[in-house]
Amino acid sequence: MISIIVAMSKNRVIGKDGQLPWHLPSDLQHFKQLTMGHTLMMGRRTFESIGHPLPGRRTIVLSQNPEYRIVDCEVVTNIEDGIQLAHSTEELFVCGGAEVYRQTLALAERIYLTELEIESDGNALFPKFPVEDFKTIFTRRYKDIINYQFSILQRCASRKKLSSELKAKLIETKRESFAGQ
Repeated sequence: MISIIVAMSKNRVIGKDGQLPWHLPSDLQHFKQLTMGHTLMMGRRTFESIGHPLPGRRTIVLSQNPEYRIVDCEVVTNIEDGIQLAHSTEELFVCGGAEVYRQTLALAERIYLTELEIESDGNALFPKFPVEDFKTIFTRRYKDIINYQFSILQRCASRKKLSSELKAKLIETKRESFAGQ
């Protein structure tokens, strides 16, 4: 299963100059709990902003440079190869950046969405997506340094067939190199 995990402000900002524009320890802890023991897939710039592989998780990094290497990570040059590296029976967490989200949104069966109750200045935005393709299966509000809402969105059954068709088409067609990484 392909899942997206993202934190964004009211105006869809997810990053500023390669960093998170906020520091919210409770959400970072939640990210850790959800992703521990799973595979993460992220773009090179997102990985470099973190600076190291996250403990207890397999990390797949997307880069346009086929020579790019990272100790204790697997590097691929396109989304399809990243998906194939992750076992189809496990949950693959896509965790940024903006271009990786854009390329995987149509493939995602689930979105773990943290919506911060602030507007933020930034240059990386989470792409708009058809909310009608998903149903909210869990929501909880948190009062913190920055108040936020955490939701789990599941792709609607009627849209899963479309998602499977898109996935097959993506793999069959010419491989799109990961742009911008």
